[in-house]
Amino acid sequence: MFSDYQKLGNVFFVISFLFFLFLSYKIFEPFLTLISSSIILVLIFYPLHRSFLRKIKKTVLTSLLSTLIIMAVIIIPIGIIVSFLTKEVIEFYPVISGYISDPSKIVEKIREYPLLYNIYLKFYNKFYTNLDSQAYESIINYLKGFSGFIFDKAKIFATNTLIFIVAIFIMAITIFFLFKDGERLYRYIYSIIPLDDREKDFLFSTSYLAIQGVILGSVFVALAQSFLAFIGFVVAGVEYALLLGFITFLAAFIPFGGASLVWVPVAIYILTSKSLIAGIIFFLYGTFVISLVDNIIRPIVVGSKVDIHPMILFFAIIGGINFFGFLGIFFAPVIIALLNTFIQLYKDRYNIS
Repeated sequence: MFSDYQKLGNVFFVISFLFFLFLSYKIFEPFLTLISSSIILVLIFYPLHRSFLRKIKKTVLTSLLSTLIIMAVIIIPIGIIVSFLTKEVIEFYPVISGYISDPSKIVEKIREYPLLYNIYLKFYNKFYTNLDSQAYESIINYLKGFSGFIFDKAKIFATNTLIFIVAIFIMAITIFFLFKDGERLYRYIYSIIPLDDREKDFLFSTSYLAIQGVILGSVFVALAQSFLAFIGFVVAGVEYALLLGFITFLAAFIPFGGASLVWVPVAIYILTSKSLIAGIIFFLYGTFVISLVDNIIRPIVVGSKVDIHPMILFFAIIGGINFFGFLGIFFAPVIIALLNTFIQLYKDRYNIS
C-alpha cells in the first residue's frame, strides 16, 4: 500500500502532468489543423517514402524528396485550384445574392425556359400558396446566411494569400520532419502507451490501415468524381463549372447520394433549359461515369481495411464539419475509424464476442 506521502506525490504528479499537458495543448492549438493535416499526408505517402528509403538510404534526402512530391502533387495544385475557385465564388456571389434578395428575378429567369416554367407553376400552385410567410422568410434567411458564409470564406482566402503561403511553408517543414524523425516519434509514442506489445501492435497497425483506407478511398473517389463532373459541366456549357465541381467534391463525401446530389440537379437544369437530348446524355454520363467511379475505385483502394456503416459516416462528417470546419470532412472519418479500432481492441481485451 502507498504511504500518505506517496499518495500526495501521486496526486501532485497527476495534477502537474495534466496542467502542463493543458498548457502544451493551448500552445499548439493554433497549429493543430496544420499538424493533423501533415500527419495524415505523411501516413498516406509513407509507403512511397519507405520505397525511396530502401533505394537511396539517406534519410534527409528521401524526406526532402517525399516532401517535394507531396507539395507538387497535392498542396500546390490545391492552392491553384482554390485561387481560381475563390475568384469564381466572388463573381457568383452577387448573382445568387440578387436572386435571394429579389425572388421575382428567379421567376423572370425561369420564364426563359418554357418546360422549367411549367414545372415552376405546378410547384407554385401546389406548395407555395400553402407556405406561410414566416416559413418563406426562414428559407430566404437561411439561403442568405449560407451564401454569405461561402462568400466570406472566399473573401478571407482572397485577402489572406500571404497567410496561406505561410501555412503551406509550415506544413512543408512539418511533413519533412515527420518523414525524417517519424520512426523515432513512433517508437517514443509506442513506448509510453500502457498496453501489452500485442495490443499496441494491433492498435497501430489497424489504425494505420483504417486511416489509409478511409482517406485514400474517400479522397480518390471525391477527386475522380469532381474531375469527371467538372469535365461534364464544361462540355455541357454549364456556368460556374469549377464551383460546381468543387461542390461535387464535397458532396462525394456524403455516404447517401454523394456526387449525384450535384449532377442530378444539373442534369435536370440541362434538360429543362437546353434540350431533351443534352439532358438525357448528361444524365447517362452522370449515372455510368461519375457515379460508377465510386463502385470501381473504393473497393480497390479501401478493400477490407475498414468497414464503417454509411449512416455513422454520414453523421460523423456532418458533425466533423461543424466542429473542425472544412477539414472535418477528412478528420471525422479518421476519428471514427480510430474509435472503431479501440472498440475492437476493447472487445479483444475483455473477451467480448
